[in-house]
Amino acid sequence: MKRFLTLHSFLRVYPLILLALFVLIEMLVHGRDDRSFRICCYLVVTSSVYLAYPLTREECSANLQLIAPASLFFLVAALQQGSRLMPVYLMLYPAAAFLILLHIAATALKYRNPNELFRKDAAWCCAEEDSRMVYSMVTLVLAACIITMRFEDAPAHAYGYMAMALSALNVLLYLRARNGRTMMLGRRKERRIQTILLSGGNMSEVIPEVEGAILAKAYKRIEQFMQDHKPYLDDKLTLERVSEVLKINKVYISRAVNKYTDRNFRQYINWHRVLYSVELMRSDPWLKVIELAFMCGFHSQVTYNMCFKMFMNETPSDMLTRLRLQKPRPEVSRIEVRLPRAEVPPSVQDAQK
Repeated sequence: MKRFLTLHSFLRVYPLILLALFVLIEMLVHGRDDRSFRICCYLVVTSSVYLAYPLTREECSANLQLIAPASLFFLVAALQQGSRLMPVYLMLYPAAAFLILLHIAATALKYRNPNELFRKDAAWCCAEEDSRMVYSMVTLVLAACIITMRFEDAPAHAYGYMAMALSALNVLLYLRARNGRTMMLGRRKERRIQTILLSGGNMSEVIPEVEGAILAKAYKRIEQFMQDHKPYLDDKLTLERVSEVLKINKVYISRAVNKYTDRNFRQYINWHRVLYSVELMRSDPWLKVIELAFMCGFHSQVTYNMCFKMFMNETPSDMLTRLRLQKPRPEVSRIEVRLPRAEVPPSVQDAQK
């Protein structure tokens, strides 16, 4: 269960959690008057928070420093909406300020280290930043429309259409964060850009045969990394970590693994863990199943048993039983502790003579 609770996964679903809190406050505190307008304000806020999801080079901690105080302010504003101290439309101005500060922080982070601007994935990072800029402008325009509608006493159904547009924007932003795509260029064109980056940026046109060679090279590096460093023994290993170490886009790591093993990345890692556990069994068949599970990087014995059964067509207990029949248990413990021989005092030696 721990492997799903990463910081990136939390930031990905956090706007949904924030929206759920807004809806709960709406149901418990506020009446039905202006409800459609307040929901539009909530959707603008969650759209702005979605745009804080870290891009390729951004640090999660930097974005958290912006999200935490902004979220606290938005929740307080949601509780106080409708009062004289906190007019209902006042949530939209901090959301706009939040987006502006976000772009300033991202720009400062980008130019903090000039060498980062000349990495081979700089073009893709610029595409991601451009998409964020476009989504930010759309969010700001919709927020301005909502404020204008508010002061012109627009009918309730107009807010309903605006809420539908903002909900569609939230869905796009979630897919962008979930799939690592800009959701603007099209899937095939984004794959082509990433393929060119993976090849070093030396090709103006990537044909399927060349792309296959690139995937073969990527899989060779991945497999060599697994054999030499055994990263699968770390129970917190993620696709993002492997991508960061090997400098290969995570999309192509997934595609290379799937092409050459017919498994997804998680199954590929568990497969290596099972193979390593078989080596441990053969070297010492008197190990316990739970010991093997944690020694090989699994979170629990149940997960280990399931993966072992799937890959080896038998349970770890069955294989251990068979190996123990072939290799009897030693009479001494596996861990031998040799104590230094005590020296006999000279006086005792003389007495013995």
